[in-house]
Amino acid sequence: RSPIAGLVTRVSARVGETAVPGEVLLAVANLDRLKLTLYVREADLARVSIGQRLTITADPFPNRTFSGRVTSINARAEFTPRNVQTQTDRLNLVFGVQAIVPNADRALKPGMPVDARFELGDSA
Repeated sequence: RSPIAGLVTRVSARVGETAVPGEVLLAVANLDRLKLTLYVREADLARVSIGQRLTITADPFPNRTFSGRVTSINARAEFTPRNVQTQTDRLNLVFGVQAIVPNADRALKPGMPVDARFELGDSA
């Protein structure tokens, strides 16, 4: 039984395999509300606040936008993660920013790269 309602996103074990107590057998995600992690350059952090709205676009949906809200901002800077596309951007200090994005039609998928635009001057 799963503690949440959702869809199976990863199967780590198959029928007939031995499982030890506490081992993860399936990953379940609620795709109706996605948690988005963004990385904001230190120089731009003063323009981001908790509750602020943002607009998200994804390559598979070029004519569609999704809306979300910033839910938290990491207290410590870190170097840009390796999955950022350009070497120059990977050298910058960034802060992780989490947002929640309603996804009722489940168009967005976990791990899908997106672009986000923060709406200035609009926080909760």
